[in-house]
Amino acid sequence: MSLKFHPSPFHATHAPEIANKIAMKMDLSIMIAKLIRQNSWTQGQAAKFLGITQSRVSDLMNAKIEKFTIDTMMDMLEKFGFKIEFSMPTDNHAAISIDRTVNA
Repeated sequence: MSLKFHPSPFHATHAPEIANKIAMKMDLSIMIAKLIRQNSWTQGQAAKFLGITQSRVSDLMNAKIEKFTIDTMMDMLEKFGFKIEFSMPTDNHAAISIDRTVNA
């Protein structure tokens, strides 16, 4: 039996269209959690900044990504001063760019 490699662990257990979304949500949650830690915020401070409850921050910090939508996470990143752009330069390629535009 040969080994099969997957783009992410989620691709081993989910259909590709679901796994892609789960992987994106995980990447976004890691990014937001890192920003919270970089600011040395408590969950309460992060909740106030993001306009959500402390329990939602706890869910985020504990990677409970099933409780969040991609657009909710993108809204959080925008509060940190990031701009999110989608582009489709060709019919076969699309890209997402997430860049910090201001220091929050």
